Amino acid sequence: GVDSSVAAALLRDDGYEVIGAMMRFWPDAKRVSTFDSCCSPDAAYEARRVADHLGLPFYLLDYRDVFEENIIQPFVAEYAAGRTPNPCVLCNSKVKFDHLVKKALMLGCDFVATGHYVQRLEGKSGPEFHRGSDPKKDQTYFLWGTPRDALERVLFPVGHMEKPAVRELARQYGLITAEKPESQDICFV
Repeated sequence: GVDSSVAAALLRDDGYEVIGAMMRFWPDAKRVSTFDSCCSPDAAYEARRVADHLGLPFYLLDYRDVFEENIIQPFVAEYAAGRTPNPCVLCNSKVKFDHLVKKALMLGCDFVATGHYVQRLEGKSGPEFHRGSDPKKDQTYFLWGTPRDALERVLFPVGHMEKPAVRELARQYGLITAEKPESQDICFV
């Protein structure tokens, strides 16, 4: 989306060697229209186009099995038991900031960066999550389960910004995601 696209552009401009990546969650056998714009094949195409525009290599990483096991199955079990699951928290803690961070390290990357509206600040015991600057977009709640050792390896380049400023930067960079609508639904429901 626009937030991840701008995060990549900002890091590139700050001198980082940036690699674009997207995790594939959508199944082959099901209608992909059940997945919203954040994790659809169309979103993967847009991500690849953004990476090309910014001159970055791009990888589509197959996380279908990991997503099924860690997100969809627990969601269904919790829902069937009459509880209200929060798959986004699980996805961040068990997929993005566990499996993805480990994969990035295997590929020789030092960090994983996302477009989350969160700030990573150094505290007395090491890095900590702090609220993003935009009170309407703060996403710290969705990251509370992030493994402690992953905190050392994550960057949030837009966490100090407000959404309108991110969109304006996307326009200035000429990114196709600049006007992309928000995605706030559970991606697989």
